[in-house]
Amino acid sequence: MNTTAQKRLSPTVYYLLTGLALSWPGLLASGHLFTEWSQGLTETPISLGTIHLLILGSMLTIAFGVIYQIVPIAFQAPPIQRDVLYWHLPLHILAVVTIVIGFLFSHYDLVGAGGLLLLITTVAYGFLVFRSYSRARNQTLVHKTLSLPLISLFIVLCIGIFQAFFPPLVSHSVLTSHVIVGGFTFWGALVITFSYKLVPMFALSHGYSVSLSRTIRLYFIGVISIFISLWIANPLFSRVLSFSGSLLVIFALFSFIRDMILIIRSRKRRRIVLPLFNALVSTGCFVIGHILLMLAILLQNRSFLIPSVFLFGFGGIMPLMFAYIQKIVPFLWFEYRFSKRPERKQAPAIDEMVPRGISQMGIGVYYAGVVCGLLVLLQGNISSQSLWTYIQWLAAIFMTSGSLLLFLALRHVLTIGGPRPQE
Repeated sequence: MNTTAQKRLSPTVYYLLTGLALSWPGLLASGHLFTEWSQGLTETPISLGTIHLLILGSMLTIAFGVIYQIVPIAFQAPPIQRDVLYWHLPLHILAVVTIVIGFLFSHYDLVGAGGLLLLITTVAYGFLVFRSYSRARNQTLVHKTLSLPLISLFIVLCIGIFQAFFPPLVSHSVLTSHVIVGGFTFWGALVITFSYKLVPMFALSHGYSVSLSRTIRLYFIGVISIFISLWIANPLFSRVLSFSGSLLVIFALFSFIRDMILIIRSRKRRRIVLPLFNALVSTGCFVIGHILLMLAILLQNRSFLIPSVFLFGFGGIMPLMFAYIQKIVPFLWFEYRFSKRPERKQAPAIDEMVPRGISQMGIGVYYAGVVCGLLVLLQGNISSQSLWTYIQWLAAIFMTSGSLLLFLALRHVLTIGGPRPQE
């Protein structure tokens, strides 16, 4: 039976473009929030709604799409069934919208209901991923390590649901635990682990000697120490655990930097393609923001805590995803449109599919917004009638416009060669 005519575009593309589009309202809303964030206010209704829209609606949707494709291809595992797209993505978006509306109107039962729906759909999606994951033929250290951040996602969702349904029981320790597990053991560990797979893959690196096990061991021991310190009644013991944990995370990040440099130096392709260059810049911002966060914990200094979080997330993780999307979408479109087709040899190279001008303008404009936002946050408590209020809206418009330009560039990729002909 000839199945070539039945070939369909990977669901990953739908996840990635949906996640990119969901970033626009969140990034634009940040123009209103910089004033609050500069004052250390992060728990207002619009702030909580915006943060969860960006993390769960944009970043997590993109992460689900990447995981869908990476697990079967990178680890030579059975493909995840396509039907997951038809039920998981709509339910995931519904859950996120419910959570955001609940935060905006301070209806925490609605937040909890959305959280439960998100947990159920994530567990169902995770079951399909782990079923494929467990049968992988290429069970590298990256493959084994990836389970750690994925399991922590389940934990952070449970903590969030608990907070939504039982607000009177939410202490500072519970709230901070939610942030640490979500920010570090999921997002931080996910970025570090994926980097050991994606950077060598896109740089065509071979023959390097690095240690993911050393990096991830230091990282998790450090984060767990910080987590435990939140629940220790003895102030001195808590301080020692927090201090030592922060140091271990910093050591892990330096180990990560060293390994990434070694991987890049061992690349076979002398020229670093633009998406990888963008990814390396974003990784640098991720590491710097992460180190500053650890220093804030070490020094017990909250003055640069929020700017560090902003650099970690807005300057690091989010544009890192944008950069990798520029590699993943062209690859998937090439495989869908040109694989096993007579015109394959005349097809454009994968690295040339994304319009360079639009995509680089998008990245540049986005980072211009990050710089503006960072400057606003570093000013501290700004007044509502100062010049900085215009700069904060400029930051939001720049970041939103950058994301939109990247979406348009990737949308162009999906028009190259037209629809796949029937055989």
